[in-house]
Amino acid sequence: MPELSDDRPLGFRGDLPLSPEQVEMMRSLAGYDLWFVEERLIRRGSVPADKVNGAVLEFKRYMALVGLGYRGLGMLSPEVDEVWHAFILFTREYAEFCQAAFGSFVHHLPRTSRSPLTESNADNFLTAYSEVFGEVPAAWYGVRHGGRSAMDDEPSGCGTEDCTDG
Repeated sequence: MPELSDDRPLGFRGDLPLSPEQVEMMRSLAGYDLWFVEERLIRRGSVPADKVNGAVLEFKRYMALVGLGYRGLGMLSPEVDEVWHAFILFTREYAEFCQAAFGSFVHHLPRTSRSPLTESNADNFLTAYSEVFGEVPAAWYGVRHGGRSAMDDEPSGCGTEDCTDG
């Protein structure tokens, strides 16, 4: 895992040219305490307790990609998606998080049989992640307890598409 620091919140690549506003957005994401989401995930057993911190970090990185303007991002990790699902249940906190980090609400787009996760959504995510954070961790390849991934489910995955559009 990349070293996290105040200079590079969320561990973005050192050679990535970010504006001061973009760095501040990432700092806001990195500093947001999701203790209540972590507690819910552990209590419900949605994500194994030893993987919760990593899933929360990767959720913040996913949201950073959205904040940097990447679109059509597939959600490849069931564990990271569980973080998002749990967070959305805390409607006020989720709305405040989006407003503080992005200036507007980030909509969650569940996939259905009529709008499945496509290879291009997956490729968009993997390309964006590697551009911003470097090597994509194994956690993003969607392997769940039974070896299934978000790409295997019907309906499958989640994403953002044009997530900040009304």
